[in-house]
This record gives sequence, structure tokens and C-alpha cells, in this order.
Amino acid sequence: MLQSATPTRKPAARRRASRLLGLALVLLSLALALPAGASAFISTGGGGWVKQTSGTAEHLLAVAFSDATHGWAVGFGGVILATTDGGATWVAQTSGTTAQLNAVAFADATHGWAVGDSGTILVTTSGGATWSAQSSGITRRLRAVACSDANHGWAVGDDDTTESGAILTTTNGGATWVVQGSGTTGRLRAVAFSDATYGWVVGDSGAILATTNGGASWSAQSSGSSATLWAVAFSDATHGWAVGEAGAILATTSGGATWSAQSSGSSAWLSAVAFSDASHGWAVGIGGAILATTDGGATWSAQSSGSTAFLWGVAFPDATHGWAVGGGGVILATTTGGLPPAPSGPPKIVKLKPPSAKRGVTVTISGTSFGAAQGTSSVKFGSKGCTVYASWSDTQITCNVPAKAKYGTVKVTVTTTAGKSNGKSFKVKR
Repeated sequence: MLQSATPTRKPAARRRASRLLGLALVLLSLALALPAGASAFISTGGGGWVKQTSGTAEHLLAVAFSDATHGWAVGFGGVILATTDGGATWVAQTSGTTAQLNAVAFADATHGWAVGDSGTILVTTSGGATWSAQSSGITRRLRAVACSDANHGWAVGDDDTTESGAILTTTNGGATWVVQGSGTTGRLRAVAFSDATYGWVVGDSGAILATTNGGASWSAQSSGSSATLWAVAFSDATHGWAVGEAGAILATTSGGATWSAQSSGSSAWLSAVAFSDASHGWAVGIGGAILATTDGGATWSAQSSGSTAFLWGVAFPDATHGWAVGGGGVILATTTGGLPPAPSGPPKIVKLKPPSAKRGVTVTISGTSFGAAQGTSSVKFGSKGCTVYASWSDTQITCNVPAKAKYGTVKVTVTTTAGKSNGKSFKVKR
């Protein structure tokens, strides 16, 4: 399964304290700058996402799952957590380091890498039962890691002397890591490979680099954006997405030959993205923000995370099973693709208020088993479906009378994944 954060030369203790303070200031400034439009992402109900017990209060910066049961999360203080039951239980693994770990990737249920500050690279061939250090050859921060199989891996970050973009690669499971020329002077934030030859790296000022030969050579692609890009994901060699500051989402269907902006509906900082296939994807970020798409990003919608934590990482091994990790040891999980559980039975309409109105007027529909969120559910006035919804809950829907609803008395119905409701009479006035 393919997977897809500035140091100084001070002593280690002072450097760690400086990073902690810096991160705290960044989080505070981002929280204070959170736009009004982003408030929809902060909720008290988890919907299709539930909190799992991580057993740590350390910030978790990345998560990877090789399948729906085997997963790992890494973060501050060299923390590595692992699960073999889909997150029902998480246990700490011995990393052998106190360095901040910024990223993790697994080729399968046994072979994986974690990378972090001071050029740290850790490897396991036992699913994390034991981790050992590998020599990266650099001393600055490694921000991301990706692998296509148990032998081929890539890590990106800051060069040890100039802080320009550095790309490292291995073709022998990490026995040796070598530097590849990135051709950029900006920091590189994330890396993704669809196989052993096709890869992409993103970073500051909208930078996107691509390779078609495993990184032997890299070339710049035009992103059309100046936003800092924090994460990138590819479902195959042609379909990819990059996310970053101010709600930026870029997409390509040509392997990066052209990139276009997608509308996220948010100006929140997005720090991670995952796609299980060319259609189903998720992006996470500040204030517990979770965005999802089922059409390759043509449309993105907010999902309720039930958390206000900064979410730093997300992983989806398939279209239904997913995990997001973040500040304070938060781990969220879903088995429904992030959607609220389906209603237990077919919907029932009890009351319409008002019972009659003109086209375009807001109507409140009261009843039962509508579902906690709309999802794919819908309301019809006769044969015409509503296109404007103000709210949706399990017992109440607020929507506008369709612009082309038939005049006279029609039947209002609600359709969910559990079935179709009774019809309630409503008069459409001229």
C-alpha cells in the first residue's frame, strides 16, 4: 500500500524546546486566524468518525495503514504507536530515539520506515516489533517518506547545509540512502510514489517536482499556485492531489502535466491528504477539519470529526476504513468513509411547516430516521428534488421548495439509504 514539518544548530535540549515553542505559536496563530467559514469544521458530534484511545498525549504527526487492520502512528518524542486490530487497541513500540518523527510509510504489514528530525531514518522488517536506525547522510529535518515496495523508498526534507530541498532514495531497503538532485532551493514537504518509477514531491511556494525514472532525474511541474503545499497523494500514475495553506487543493489527471485548482470550500490550513482510489479522497487540517470527495475532487464536502485538534495525518487503505491523527495524541477512525452511520430504518415524515408555500420558500420537515447528515439522501416535492438545503438532522430537514415544483398539491418524500418515506401533502402556491 502506497503512503504518503526549522532546525537550528543549538544543543539538542534547547533545539527541542525551541521547536515546541515554535509549534505552539504556529498553532495559536492559526487558531486565532481561523476564518469564519472554517467554523463548520469544528463540531461536538463525531458523525462517522470516532475517537480511539492512543495512550499518549504527544502530538501525532503522521499515520499509515497497510490494510484495514495494521497501522502505525508517529510523532513527538520518537513516539511510534501500532495496531493490529484497526485501532481498537494501540500499543507503543520502541523507536530507540527521542527525535521528532514526522512521517511513516509501510510497503506491507511488516516493512516500513519512519523519518524525522536530525536526519533520522528508522526501519522495521517485523511490523515494528523492532526498529533500527539507518544512516541518511544528512543532519537536518526529514519531513516525509514514501515507498513503493520493501526495497524502494524516498524521503524528503531540508539539505543539511543550505536548507534547500533534499531528496533521498534507497533501492535496497535502506541499507544505503543516496541524495538525489531536487533542483529547487525551497523546502520540500511531502512525497508520493505510485510505483517504483513515477513520483512527485511538493513544497514551498507551490513547488511540485516529478520523476518518471525513480528519481534519477526530477523536473518542475507548473502548479499555478504560490501556496505552501503540505501534502500530496497519487492513486495511480496519472491521478494526483496536493493540499496546503488557505484551503488549497490542486489536482491532476495527467500525472502532473497540468494541475488545476479544486474548490475546497474552506480557507483552513490542510496538512494531509489520502486517496484510496481515483474517486475517494480525504484532506485534514486545522481545527479538526476533514474534507471528503467521492468524485475525484470535483466536489469536496466537510465531515464532522468531533474534534478541534489540529489533524496532521490521514490514511485510508480503502474507501471506508480511515484514520486521522493530530495534536495531543488524538486518533480518529471511521469504517464508513467518514459518513454518519446509515439510519436504522426507513424515514418517516410527521409534519411540514408551513404546509403550503411558493417556490423557493424554506420548508421545515419534521420526522424520524432522516440520518444524522444528508450524505446521499434527498427530498422531493412531487417529482422535483430539492437543490437547496439549510440543515439536516435525524429528526428535522430544512430545505427550499424546488424552483420547478409542480403547482398545486404534491407529495413530499424523503429518501435515504434505508428507503423512502411516506408521502406528506404540500401545496405549491403560485
